[in-house]
Amino acid sequence: MTDLLTDFLIYVGIGVIMFSIGMILGYQLLMMHYQKRFMILAQQCSDADSVVPLVDELARET
Repeated sequence: MTDLLTDFLIYVGIGVIMFSIGMILGYQLLMMHYQKRFMILAQQCSDADSVVPLVDELARET
């Protein structure tokens, strides 16, 4: 019975660790993606000298 409980706790611990790693990696990947999109959008706004590309991007996102 003790071995079963120990194995269960080990599996739960591994699950928690894997979930945490997945959340951190997912957050980092999303941040990289949106930072790249923001820099492209900022360049477009600078080239056009207006905020129209920003409005278009907001309309596309919603």
